[in-house]
Amino acid sequence: MGRVDSTWPELVSSRARQTPNSIAVVDGDAEITYAELSGAAHELADRLRAAGVGPGDTVAIAVEYGHRLPAGVLAVLRARGTVLLIDPALPSAMIATRLTEASVAVLVTDAVTGPRLGEAVAAAGDRRPLVLEWSGRRTDGGETGSVAGGETGSSSGEPADPPRPLPGDPAYLVFTSGSTGRPNAVLVSHGAFAAMVSAHGTVLMESAAAGCERFALNNPASADAVYSDLVALAHGGTLVVAPPPVRRDPEALAGWIAATGVEVLDATPTQIAALLADGREAVLEGLRVLVLGGEAVPPALWTRLRELTGTRVLNMYGPTECTVDVMCADLSESGPEPVIGRPLPGSTLRILGADLCEVAPGTPGQIAVSGPQLADGYLNNERLTAERFVTLPSGGAGSAEMSGERAYLTGDRGVRELDGVVRFLGRIDNQVQIGGNRVELGEVEAALGSAPRVGQCCVVALTEDDGTATLHAAVVLTGGGTGDDDGAGAGADGAAALVAALSATLAPHMVPRLHVWPSLPRAATGKTDTTAVRGRILASRQGTAAGASPERESVEQSVARFWREMLGVETVAPEDDFFAIGGNSLRAVKFVLRVRRELGVEFPMTRFFAGSTLGGCARAIDAMRKETADA
Repeated sequence: MGRVDSTWPELVSSRARQTPNSIAVVDGDAEITYAELSGAAHELADRLRAAGVGPGDTVAIAVEYGHRLPAGVLAVLRARGTVLLIDPALPSAMIATRLTEASVAVLVTDAVTGPRLGEAVAAAGDRRPLVLEWSGRRTDGGETGSVAGGETGSSSGEPADPPRPLPGDPAYLVFTSGSTGRPNAVLVSHGAFAAMVSAHGTVLMESAAAGCERFALNNPASADAVYSDLVALAHGGTLVVAPPPVRRDPEALAGWIAATGVEVLDATPTQIAALLADGREAVLEGLRVLVLGGEAVPPALWTRLRELTGTRVLNMYGPTECTVDVMCADLSESGPEPVIGRPLPGSTLRILGADLCEVAPGTPGQIAVSGPQLADGYLNNERLTAERFVTLPSGGAGSAEMSGERAYLTGDRGVRELDGVVRFLGRIDNQVQIGGNRVELGEVEAALGSAPRVGQCCVVALTEDDGTATLHAAVVLTGGGTGDDDGAGAGADGAAALVAALSATLAPHMVPRLHVWPSLPRAATGKTDTTAVRGRILASRQGTAAGASPERESVEQSVARFWREMLGVETVAPEDDFFAIGGNSLRAVKFVLRVRRELGVEFPMTRFFAGSTLGGCARAIDAMRKETADA
């Protein structure tokens, strides 16, 4: 197998040699040049090699979100290791599982994240990794290309003879939700990563974003989409870091976009819908390019974004197994209905029938992707790799050329229109997108099934009025206190304890809203009737909303009513957190607007995020009402 001439680390190194003083990363007040970024990566790569890291060794990076993230990725790839980015905010149990499943050799932390990860490292037991704290400074007392800002180092920080990766060498791992109850780690090679960098270069850097200099680092660290943000460094762009609190708050995000002058923003539809709900169209129109990804675009949002002036909006599509993005639709060149467009350069997309043969245009089927961006497969899961990465047969409409081609079966349904544009039609399995994160309902059910007092459970996803998906779980508790259709009484106490247990093992977006029932409906086969569960939850939500009465309510009662109606929950306790029971940034904006409209209080988002429990929120609103009355 030949060598790769244009891998991401080589391209970034080349930029550091050509323009060492150009700004690579802006992180708050710190501006890090390409020389400084490269020098910091050089120092860490040396330490990793000294620790024995080489080809095939996985290095986890769990640092504060910011300038160390791209430098850390560059360092691991220079050391010929495999990157696993970890969000330090994830539950310790989940982090420990990822450390052990990926056989992590070294865990890179910093002064802030290191203490947070002690429990996760200890839980890894005999398979615990070597923990290496990294500050961006050389350990011999000298200065390297610092990532602290305001310091200088070598002219480029380049190793004298950096090892060049083979196309088949592993570059990074990304964990996705697992249908069997166990998360799956997708293994992406340097060749696949390089193909994605090249495709983005053609479609984004050389076309839609040609001439743009400032690109947002906006995607979560543990998501595969963060690697699409890092593409900007391969093309000499400047990454501007959007801190996690800013990403979650539409008001703060709007201010950040305006203050930083970022020109290209990659965001989820949910994140953008929250900005629009907060009346921030002008901020979006200040962007040169808006890239959407991570979840389907609701029709209403598609319509509003097509009306933006001066901003080019792209809708990207691609599973983790296809190295981020393989399809693109330019909204200005598309019709009034959402589509995922056409393949990026190098990728081929087909719509297949049940026999895995290509179907005729206009016929729905499963989306399959071929091309150099395909991942190697799932780490330590040959069965699932064989099921999803297949060799296509010959036959079908216009598919004689596909015989023997390797393809990834996405599990997504789609249809190719007569003009060649592909429309996304949803999933064919139990996988959903929650806030841009891929979630297998089976994994959530497995976590519920192993929790104390859970006798039976059924997890479903519902589509809300704003087009986003939410998770709901009907559970039967053992040992008394089984609750009722309204989730009241002793069942509510059991549900609260169960939510606390799930929050310790699942990421926040995977914790469902619980409905405690005496029993689950059964189909004729004896299995749980999922359709009946979904219908019963919908009926209970409608009944809750219909029975609400705003007359003579306290502030807390009003806020509780707002939350019940907006989040579809039967009961809300004073200690319940808005974001823990199904809230997100978009719904937070709608809540604040409703407080303004019905309670007459200008309740700022920053204050809401500072205290998002029912009791804390009600007290803050009540205090603001009194301040207004006394003024």
